[in-house]
Amino acid sequence: MGLFQRLTSSSGLDARREELVRQELDKLAESQGTTRANTGSETRHRGASRMIRSMLSWLPGLGSPKQDTPTGERETLISRSRDAYRNHMLARAAVNRAATNVVGMGITVRPNVDGAALGLSDEEADALNDQLARGFSLWAENPAECDAEASLDFYMLQRLALISALVSGDVFASTPDDQLPGCLFGTKLQLVEAERVGNPLSVRDTPTEIDGIRVNGLGRPTHVRICRGYPSDHTTSQEWDWHAIFGSRTGRRRILQLMNEKGRPGQVRGVPYLAPILEALQKLERFTQAELTAAVISAMFTVAIKHDPTEDPASYSPGPMWTEDSDDPNKPERPVVTSNREEASDGDNLTLGEGAVWDLEEGAEPVPISPNRPNAQFDPFFVAVVKEIGAALEQPSEVLLMHFSTSYTAARAAFNQLWKFIKQRRHHLTVQFCQPTYELVVDEMVARGMVDLPGYRDPARRRAYVRALWIGEPLGSLNEQIDAKAATERIANGTSNEHLETMALHGEDWEDVHRDRAREIRRKNEDGVPLYVGGQVHEPDDPDPNRANDDTD
Repeated sequence: MGLFQRLTSSSGLDARREELVRQELDKLAESQGTTRANTGSETRHRGASRMIRSMLSWLPGLGSPKQDTPTGERETLISRSRDAYRNHMLARAAVNRAATNVVGMGITVRPNVDGAALGLSDEEADALNDQLARGFSLWAENPAECDAEASLDFYMLQRLALISALVSGDVFASTPDDQLPGCLFGTKLQLVEAERVGNPLSVRDTPTEIDGIRVNGLGRPTHVRICRGYPSDHTTSQEWDWHAIFGSRTGRRRILQLMNEKGRPGQVRGVPYLAPILEALQKLERFTQAELTAAVISAMFTVAIKHDPTEDPASYSPGPMWTEDSDDPNKPERPVVTSNREEASDGDNLTLGEGAVWDLEEGAEPVPISPNRPNAQFDPFFVAVVKEIGAALEQPSEVLLMHFSTSYTAARAAFNQLWKFIKQRRHHLTVQFCQPTYELVVDEMVARGMVDLPGYRDPARRRAYVRALWIGEPLGSLNEQIDAKAATERIANGTSNEHLETMALHGEDWEDVHRDRAREIRRKNEDGVPLYVGGQVHEPDDPDPNRANDDTD
């Protein structure tokens, strides 16, 4: 039975609908036509063709997030990314540059309680924000308060967590309660590397337990299986334990997961930041080392002394008079001289050396060495590859190489593109790591009576209390004067305020800067020192030193 007969007989279509179906089938047959290899495409999308020669070998499988990133491949990517971060200059630059630009000295919090939802006046909300900021600073600035290992403060933990997530694909943080003597808080952060979360060797994945993550029917992670030690280090404990991500009674976060990027719905584990460029990185590193070795060899100066066969053999000894011993693995191990003798001689073992002097045997001839290094084409090719790598990593090549040789406009454009990457990564870090940590600290402050937040148990009021802004360091300025005028304009037209601009400039709180500035002005007035404000000098007896410059004066 044909396709048309099956459609019509099974559905009982009327005559009109039968006619429409026939017309559609005829149009489809006409649209297919007759295809020949290399002369066109048998599909409407050429990218889906299986006959075009350039597409014949491109047949990737269609799989789930788990199938597309199986555990074995993910672990291989992690190990190679870590090795590249340790040994490849460009890989280390890419990761460290991202961490420095995104985190810098730390992403600082500015509590911003929702006074309208809580029924607070502006003055009451400001006072509460100051109280929450002081309490969080007590926790965040002391490694003994925030770090389970008591070695890093919260802002240093931000950088370490981001680097771990970039290199390993994701990083986890448990929040144990461990109050040390003399400390105020019990909440601690303990970072857990990616390979410590997974399955024991004898346990396979199930539909609800994937790579050490247990999910519910909606795909939401509920538990994490953590190894007490390292699976690859058998000197550590090999016990595995399930840990709840959310508290059973309060629903508070107990396990944090900072993922490099979640590229697909249903993805539970991250992929390293360097994964798309690992092959190019490895080849570029080998190319760089080969060129460097060739340049070193070309730069070596070696003198070969050839003796006349009529000379007295006793006046010299065959073989090298002096060679330099070196452990450099890049030095060539091949002979650099040839001899017309059939038997092996000491001259066949000579190698290049810095300032080496060879005493050659009778009949030995030095092999000409062409000093054609450094390669003039090395830098253009290297920069071209780095541009592609930078495009994949969302970091301009100028930033990766820390080399700005173009115009101001081009450098500014590169900075603007980098700024988009930084803002996206900061938001990512804030949502998955910083804000949940801040909420846990506020929870403990309320539980210990360090701050009074009426109705905190109500989820809606709690959301209003823990609302906050996270502000990182500025990207930098290519022209301080232009940027200062832009900040003034933003404040004047109401799109920003002095709090935001001050924190964005150098990470300090405006209240602290204001108090210091007011104290300086009072001291200068008392000591009779003129003030420079608003583009002009004000004498100490000026009643309003902060007034703008008046053109009518």
